Parts: sequence; structure tokens; C-alpha cells
Amino acid sequence: MTIKEVRVTDEKADSSLQVRIATQSWEKSEIYRLRYEVYVQEMAKPLGSTIDKTKQIVDSLDDRSALIYVQAGSAIVATQRITIAAAEDYPIDLAEAFHMHKFKTLYTDFSDPHFGLGTKLAIKAQYRNSPALYLILAEAYRLMRDQKIPICFTGGNPYVIPLYERVGFRRFAHTFTDPGYSLLIPLVMLLEDTDHLKAVKSPIMRLARKYVNDVTMAQRFLQLFPEASKCLNTQLVTRKSLWEYLERTLGDSPLTIPVFKHLDAESIMDLLLAGMVFSCAEGDCILYQDSICNDLYILISGNLVSTSPSGSYILGPGEYFGGITRPNQSRQAESVSTLTDSELFMIPRQAFERYQNLHQEASEILLSNLKSINDFTRACSINKQGGQ
Repeated sequence: MTIKEVRVTDEKADSSLQVRIATQSWEKSEIYRLRYEVYVQEMAKPLGSTIDKTKQIVDSLDDRSALIYVQAGSAIVATQRITIAAAEDYPIDLAEAFHMHKFKTLYTDFSDPHFGLGTKLAIKAQYRNSPALYLILAEAYRLMRDQKIPICFTGGNPYVIPLYERVGFRRFAHTFTDPGYSLLIPLVMLLEDTDHLKAVKSPIMRLARKYVNDVTMAQRFLQLFPEASKCLNTQLVTRKSLWEYLERTLGDSPLTIPVFKHLDAESIMDLLLAGMVFSCAEGDCILYQDSICNDLYILISGNLVSTSPSGSYILGPGEYFGGITRPNQSRQAESVSTLTDSELFMIPRQAFERYQNLHQEASEILLSNLKSINDFTRACSINKQGGQ
């Protein structure tokens, strides 16, 4: 399936930002360099020595995908890749991770359906609070809808899941580990599911209503993937339902979690709503040694192992790891993997900083608890600064 060139500027976005699809070699080279700047130089993803030499991230999907980008002046400041292909034309590992062959049964009108896949999203740090992200997502949505694509997949590290769920993606399948990008959570957006887009207050909703939409796709999806309805969507979960879920999973009140000592239930619920609960399969690597870790993880169920050159340490329910108490861009001194199927609560550093502004006293108690737990240095020692 060919990708049509589209050049659009959103009427409500910053007029100084232009969204385009790359057709020239210079555009593609700049996009590959921007990926390297974000994924390797900023996020310290271990993507290999060859990439470090070229200072570009490029792979075989780039030649058959639309490379959407946002330009500010003469600089490319944001990009995402959109691939449109049949399940058989994707790499086998991607088709399996996103259950593409199973999704084919949702289609009633096509014998050889095509799927969208969004990857390689990268935005310069100074543009992450600008309209750049919306411009990218809106252009990707238009591109797929104009080509009659009703399903789009993507994957994300845990800390970006609240953002993707805000847009309208859903969790539906087991996590998987990419050696270069760490733990990834598979996500799917049913592009015609206006009921869900409206429920999560997606900014894409105003685009979706311009098209003719088949809402029965969502019903068939939930029948095919009943586990999707069990995921605690960050945009739909309530304080009560989240608290009750943790009580069932822990077999006790969240008040008993050591890092919540001296916090009242209201403060804990506010913190929980700022983060997310997610599941991992046995053998998943959640964090790699030497990776950037700015977030807080609390184990809710199962067992993890933290491994470093000095030895290993088993983490049980209630214990935590991560870099929220360390300087920004700190690196993980240990790798952390699952020994069993596990559930974790995670709050991104940025979300915690917003929580601090609203709940200063509770934040101070939480940080004090984190620093005072005796096993902190074994469970989440981070002793090297980020940067290349």
C-alpha cells in the first residue's frame, strides 16, 4: 500500500510549526539524527556501536513507511513513523507481539486487511509542551483514516502509557522486552471507536467525528481480547476502583505499603491516580543496568530480581526501585527483571513533580520514607549520571 504525501498545518496549532511527510533525503537524514539525539543521547538506549558511529537511527521499515515530522523554522523538532502493511508484511516478531493475525478476524469486509503501526516517536525536549505532539498524532490519524485503516498499533515504555491512553490507545496484550528499548507495553487504537475517544477526552475526537465510523469494531475487539477490559486505563479508573483493585491484589490495604507509611488514604489515592498499574510476564526485563531511570516503581504482586556486579537481591510486594529520589537523568546501577508474573505501580517523575506541587506535605513524607528504607541501596542503587 502506497503512502500519499500530505502537508497540513492544524488550524488551532502554533502557526510557526509545520507538519510534513518526508520525501527528500535531507529530511530523512535529519529525522534519523533526531531519533539518535532523543533515544541514545538523552534516554541512553543501548542501540549498538554502529548507531553510535553514524549518529543516526534507521532500519528496514523506514523505506516503506511515512516519516511524519514537525518543522520549526528550518529545524525538524518532532517525528513519528507510520507503517501501513498487511500482517504478513511486518517482521514476524512485531506481528506476534501485537497479535496482528488474531486481529485479522475482526475484519468483515477485507480478506487481506492492512494495519497501521506507529513507531520511533521523538520530540526535542524544548518542544514537548508545544503543539508538536498533537500535530504529529493528528497527521498520523488523518493519514490512516484516508487510507481506510481502522486499527493502529504502537508500543511504549511504562512511563509513556498515560500519555498514549489519553490519546485513545488501549492496553490489550502481554508486555514484551526489546533489547534496545527495554520493556514495552503493546497498545492499540481503534480509529473508529468514537465512544472510547470521547470517554478518555482524546484530542483526536474532533478529527474522528469528521469520518463515518463503525463502532461495532470495538465490540468485536473486546470479545476477541476480553483481557483488555481488565486493564486499569489511567483515563477511566476512579479513586475507589483503583483502591479496591490494589486491596484485592495485595490482599491488604495500600496503607500497609512501606513507602506509604504515615500517609493518609486520600494522599495515597491522589498519588495512585497520578501513576499507573501494569502487569509483566515472567522473565521480562523492566530496567537494564546503566539505563536512564527517573521514575518510581512499587511491586504490587509477584517477585522481581535486582542484579548488579556485586550480587542479586529479590524484591517482594511492597518494595520499590527506580530513580525518583535521584537527580534527573540518573542511571540505573542494576538490572531489574521479573521472576514471576508480576504487577507494579509506576509514577513517572514528571507526574510526581506535579503531585509535589499540589501535595507538598505528603510528598515530603513519601520522599522521607523512600530514603529511610534500609534496603534502598540494594534495591535501587543509582550511582552514575546520565549523558554521553
